Amino acid sequence: LAVAFVARYPETNFSPPYNEGALFVETLYKGERGLYCLAMPVTDDMAMIGGREYYGFPKKIADEITLDRDGGHVIGSVVRKGTELLHIEAELTDNASPADIGFTVTEDLDGKTAIKAVSFLFKYFPSATTRGFEHPPRLIRQVSLLTPRADLETGAGKVELVSTRFDPLGEIPVAELVTVSYGVFDSVMLPGTVAAQVRNPLRFARHSLFKSDGPVYLRERGLAPMSGRRRRRLRKAIARY
Repeated sequence: LAVAFVARYPETNFSPPYNEGALFVETLYKGERGLYCLAMPVTDDMAMIGGREYYGFPKKIADEITLDRDGGHVIGSVVRKGTELLHIEAELTDNASPADIGFTVTEDLDGKTAIKAVSFLFKYFPSATTRGFEHPPRLIRQVSLLTPRADLETGAGKVELVSTRFDPLGEIPVAELVTVSYGVFDSVMLPGTVAAQVRNPLRFARHSLFKSDGPVYLRERGLAPMSGRRRRRLRKAIARY
């Protein structure tokens, strides 16, 4: 299963208002069902920095993210580098409960009914030496609580995912739409915890490229691999500075 959303955040305690889209795939870690985030475009740099540096969400700045409603018709859209990567459209016809949309139902910090969303994320930073990672990559478990302000709504809809060379969202096929829903929530992101540490950073390295466009530019330039002899000579030269 995969989960996609488009959200508008008119008020936060960490940044100006911003909009966000996301694509997750369902995962299971040590018996706990959760979501692994593949992409999360946003419209504000503070929201991007906070999500990436605290938890490891692979956030990038989008050109435009919109969420518009006209009666029962809702359209959510994410545009990045001139391409609409994510398009969600729904015709809302019925009310729904939190249990209807497929997440765990729990209580929020004030005892109100809430949806519990568990995210698993890899948190990592490139080393300042440009070789490897600053520290071993870590698997972060992060819980968000979403408390509905009113009844949720559901109906028929569609989801479209498109790939570009920077954002290959279209590699996740939309075979069947299980549910589509709309709601207004109070959302709380709880502190994350370190669930595990990557034992082989070199093996993990190829999974570290999706939160940056840089590798795409490097590949397109077709730079030839540097010989070991030249690399050693450059390191000695750099050390003089």
